[in-house]
Amino acid sequence: MRARRSVVAGALAAAALPPLAWSVTGGAGSGGGDFAPATSGPDRLVTNEFAHWNPRASGARRSPDWDVTSGSLFVRDGAGWSGPPDRAAPDARSSAGTGSSVFRMNTRRTDFGDVQVTLGIRTLRFVDGGGRAPTRPTDGVHLMLRRQDQTELYVASLNRRDGLLVVKKKLTGGTENGGTYVTLGQVQNRFRFGMWQSFDVRITSGGRARVTITVFRDGRRLLEAVDDGAHGPPIARPGSIGLRADNCEFEFQALRAHPLP
Repeated sequence: MRARRSVVAGALAAAALPPLAWSVTGGAGSGGGDFAPATSGPDRLVTNEFAHWNPRASGARRSPDWDVTSGSLFVRDGAGWSGPPDRAAPDARSSAGTGSSVFRMNTRRTDFGDVQVTLGIRTLRFVDGGGRAPTRPTDGVHLMLRRQDQTELYVASLNRRDGLLVVKKKLTGGTENGGTYVTLGQVQNRFRFGMWQSFDVRITSGGRARVTITVFRDGRRLLEAVDDGAHGPPIARPGSIGLRADNCEFEFQALRAHPLP
């Protein structure tokens, strides 16, 4: 694992290149098609929360694929990387800190309805909270689906501090950043730090009254969760997909979202 100086070096390398358009290349594509952003090229800062909140600022690193509303997204050794999680407020280059103890990254595309998302995840470590977010059993790496905004979405928690894999729905209205979570299903899912895991997550609708989310890891089905509207209406509208992490350093690779017929 690299020390903090690698974050600074990667950010400065990006700063030497043209501003505003740094991308995890190959993802934008055409609406309705596959989304497959590559993580090739030199180590660098791709984008960060500074670019989200200050899109016109000099030196802001914007990506056509990703909108990072909290934390920093880097490429390192051919993988997307959160950087070392800390409580900093990143500058344009994330040169003095990442802010990634609370990491939120969403696609700019918002047309993902029935979709299959495949990706590799490597959880490197958990850190103690207390800055941006307190330590919780739910800390870890989470895949967001059909995200309308921060108050309405589905989430599949892939690696959690408590060793559970959980599928939830969040609906508007409540105390958790403006919403309320409902657990749709959960199963034990122990993992080892530093080991790559391959996930296949599929979300499909049966009309407007039923949504099914199925999670496979390394080719084995771990969980099928059904939202039948018993705890609020299913989210039937397409939305964005994204990754969330709390008090967790992680990497991802080979992310692909394939719309299902």
